Amino acid sequence: MNYLKFLLTTLLVLIYSKNFAQTNYYKMKNGKILTEEQYSTVKQNASKNGKVEEIILKREIKNDSIINTTRITILMRDDKNNYFDPYSEPKKLIGKHFPIENFKNSKQKQFSKNYLKGKPTFINFWFTRCLPCIEEIPMMNNLKEKYGDKVNFIAITYENKKSVDDFLKKKNINFQHITNSKKEIDNLKYSSYPTNLILDKNGNLKYVYGEISDFQDDIELILDNLLEI
Repeated sequence: MNYLKFLLTTLLVLIYSKNFAQTNYYKMKNGKILTEEQYSTVKQNASKNGKVEEIILKREIKNDSIINTTRITILMRDDKNNYFDPYSEPKKLIGKHFPIENFKNSKQKQFSKNYLKGKPTFINFWFTRCLPCIEEIPMMNNLKEKYGDKVNFIAITYENKKSVDDFLKKKNINFQHITNSKKEIDNLKYSSYPTNLILDKNGNLKYVYGEISDFQDDIELILDNLLEI
């Protein structure tokens, strides 16, 4: 009797799994939705131009389907025929806690380890003579204006507070500013500017960007999604 009951249970599980299996679909930047086979072909074609890096911006579960909003980027080869990614170091921290406790606030006191918990966080690494950093200031201010206090917005630099304060008198960045952080940035091995990070509500790193000027829609989609979950 127990054996028959086991067979019946197994059969029901198989039937349930077959009937309720979820199919993955992939939503591209142009809004087109691809099947797994079509998406695989797109990635295969893209790989002919370099190493493919895939980012899942959002995952929506709808009954028997999963819609993955994706972006594909291509890493090019350097002069030595190696793939070069200037953001390889920050990407190593994806899925892990961002060490905000290693940095000091405006009163030169260490942040607590849980300082960023409870809200998504956008962190910008920059310096005042970095032209790409300056060019993206309007977009960063737009993000701050849209999300306000619902998201932590932090700008971190190795420069001293006076240099930053003098710069902000001419061109304001409406973020919380962390200065004098050369040692902390060196420990993270960040060397490309700007570097932009997006953290979830637990303070864990989710996404890494360089310049964000062409990614406003993607970043807003990410922040909207992180606020919902």
